[in-house]
Amino acid sequence: MKKTFINIGLILASLVLVLSSCIHDEFDEPPIKEIPIGVVLTIQDLYSIFMSDSVASTSYKFVDDFSVYAVITMDDKSGNIYKAAYVQDGTRAINLHLMSSGGLYEGDSVRIYLKGLTLMDYRGMMQLDSVHVDNNIVKVSTLKHKTPELVTIDQINTGQYLAKLIKLEDMHFIEEDLGKTYANKEDLITENRTLEDELGQRVFVRTSGYASFAGNKIPTGKGSVIGILGKHDDDWQLLIRSTSEVKFRDAIITVNFDEIENGVPVDLEDWENYMEIGSLSWMGYVGTTNSSVRIIGDGQENSTWLILPQLEINKGVLEFRTRAGNLTGASLKAFISNDYDGEGNAENATWTELPANIATATSSSFGNWTHSGMIDLSEYNGQVRIAFKYVTETGQSGQYMLDDILIYSE
Repeated sequence: MKKTFINIGLILASLVLVLSSCIHDEFDEPPIKEIPIGVVLTIQDLYSIFMSDSVASTSYKFVDDFSVYAVITMDDKSGNIYKAAYVQDGTRAINLHLMSSGGLYEGDSVRIYLKGLTLMDYRGMMQLDSVHVDNNIVKVSTLKHKTPELVTIDQINTGQYLAKLIKLEDMHFIEEDLGKTYANKEDLITENRTLEDELGQRVFVRTSGYASFAGNKIPTGKGSVIGILGKHDDDWQLLIRSTSEVKFRDAIITVNFDEIENGVPVDLEDWENYMEIGSLSWMGYVGTTNSSVRIIGDGQENSTWLILPQLEINKGVLEFRTRAGNLTGASLKAFISNDYDGEGNAENATWTELPANIATATSSSFGNWTHSGMIDLSEYNGQVRIAFKYVTETGQSGQYMLDDILIYSE
């Protein structure tokens, strides 16, 4: 048998020649996808198109080249939204319903190519449907974060802030939600919690059970909240991006008298319902919309105190609401003391009147609920008692109602 000897050197030399013949000085580059710009619109233009007489009320599909420039104000990184993002320009804001999750980040400045997208109203929320991040989005720059707009709940109700990044101040969660978490993280259930302002107006905070902060406890106290304003049918909803944007001051005491008995003298633990002069007491009152405490004059001389439990405060702030009716000389004032012993005889302690806004009314009608303002208690650090004193002279009368007492640290 003949043996065949392979010349390894010859094979290697041949391979070098073959490979050399295949090498080019210029490399082939993958084709760059050109996404047309077309006519540039604003987000306000999108709302106008949808509301125009020529568009069906359910949806509108773009078939020509149009673009919108905007900034991403919320992405789905936290898990509070899924396959979605919110964008905003200098006019309005809108939701993007994405074909797949990811790829867009808060602060991205983008151009949205509208051809093939459907503009629609989903249960009150305006959105662009079936957005493909690669085919419909051109990233222009990053870290172009929008500043939230400071608004009130009255302004929310105008509808002009739909899908926008907003900030609400002087808000608190209702007592029924305290102690709960933002959502049910264990069972991945989306839930609503309720924010309330000093006028009793409310807005939901809606949180997905998949949100990274779903299991966090609802904060006590009062403060500011930043989020995206959403809508579901008739309900306004705030979508929080991070709990770091919920900045609350710690609550020392929150009282809304929800458990008060109607027509029964106030007898809460460690409170004092003290009649200095006369026979009037502060009484529980359960109305059609809320519970409170009230006192009604009888035309006689009266001086009646409602004194809260002893509190330890440090740079505290006091807020409450009052309402008055049929006033003929009666007065209500708020006081603070650091030497009241809690044994009755309030007149023996040193009381300082607090600069509160107290409700007023005519002799023949009721006024509106009035917010006291944010009353600075920083001069009274340590153990104190807060009190409300109702006073009438002979021949004077009138009714005062008191509710939503909140004391918190600054």
